[in-house]
This record gives sequence, structure tokens and C-alpha cells, in this order.
Amino acid sequence: PEEVQTPEEVQTPEEVQMPEEVQTPEEVLMALEGRHSFHSVREYFKNCDTIYKEGLPIPSKETWRKYRETYVSVVGEMDSTIGDLDTDYDGFGTVSHFAKQSPGRGRGVFAGQDIAEGTLLWDGSRSAQFKDARSFKKFLVDLNDDYLACDALKWSYVFDLNEGQGKPYLRIITDLDEGALCNSGGSSANMGYLPVSFEQGWQRKNRIRPLFAKRDIKKGEEILCRYGEFVAEHGWSAMGL
Repeated sequence: PEEVQTPEEVQTPEEVQMPEEVQTPEEVLMALEGRHSFHSVREYFKNCDTIYKEGLPIPSKETWRKYRETYVSVVGEMDSTIGDLDTDYDGFGTVSHFAKQSPGRGRGVFAGQDIAEGTLLWDGSRSAQFKDARSFKKFLVDLNDDYLACDALKWSYVFDLNEGQGKPYLRIITDLDEGALCNSGGSSANMGYLPVSFEQGWQRKNRIRPLFAKRDIKKGEEILCRYGEFVAEHGWSAMGL
């Protein structure tokens, strides 16, 4: 006898899984517009905490270029603070350096040569500046990649271009070079500010105060900065985030 055909099991409406609705970039930006704290913006990218736990790779040249191109497309060439997209340079200038995983710290930046105390190390010439929270949010959305957005959120900060002199002149800063990978060394930092008088002869890039070697740094040694030196207190809330 022929096999008996059993009727297909019918799912109840509760059991039917609807495909996840994909939001357009415009819808994502509108959703972010309703979030007014840095933490809530980061929460929107639901995978950030998972991505951070997994560990993030060293950005490739192609990745840095995507960040830079996206930034320029958001703010426009006239307001861009990162220079020529087609020129291969970063804020470290001629100082030899390389990025790799740093034990216990994640990614880090290391000296590719012996560096003498007082050497100009990093000048902020590839640091994106955002005048307002909306343009920063649009940058995150237009990256169209949660990994890139979460990484940018990890290393962005608010800086006072007036450095506490008079009325604050705040900008959201996202370093779009390997300076973004600099780990904090606290009081043991070997890269940081030197007295303003020491800067004579160096022109600031987009009003960013340059960072110098605070002592001799050996080839292969990790370059460490001090986050508290350049992060504006309560900066995110002042920017509406």
C-alpha cells in the first residue's frame, strides 16, 4: 500500500516567525536622533558589547580609508579636518610606529624606532572633528557596519579646542589613524603634552594640541598616552550626548 501522507503541521500565528525588518539608513538616523546620551547611542548598536568582548582587529589601510571617506561625505570637504584623502600619512608623521595586540590592553601602538625625549609624536592631522551630535550620529550610520561604528564609538571623545581658556569650544573628535589605538598609561604615559612654550616651531593642526615623547622611548616599546589630558570633562553631555 502507498505510504499514508500525514497532514502538514499548521503553525499558530504566535509560532510564525516574521522576518526581521531591515531599517534604512534614514530610519536608523531618525532613531538615533531620539537618543540624547552617549550611552544610549552606543546601546542602539546592540552588538557593541559582544564585539568588544570578541576583540577587534587592527584596522587595515582600507578600513581607515573607509572611515575617512565616510567622514568627508558627512561634513563636506570644506569642513573636513583630515586633509587630503589620497595622501598616505597619519598623525605620527615620520615617526616609525606599528600597531599590534597589547597583552592585557587590546590593541596598541608601538615605537618602530628609538625615540628621543621631546620628539613630536602625534599631531592630530587625521582627527575628524564634528561640530554637533547629529553629524557624529550620521557618520556612525553612514559607515553601514556595526563593527566600524562600535570601534569609532570606542575611541571617540570630546575636546575643548580652547583648552579651558575662556568659553569652551567643544568638538567631538574621532581619531582616524593609529593614534586611536593608543592605550592610557596614566601617570606612566610616555606620550603627552609638553609646556606650550616647547611647541615653538610646530604649527598646530586644526587647533589640536600635539603630543610629544615625555621621555626616551625604546624601539618596540608601547606608546602610551594619558586620556585625562585631552578629554573634556562632561564633554558628551555638553554636546547633547
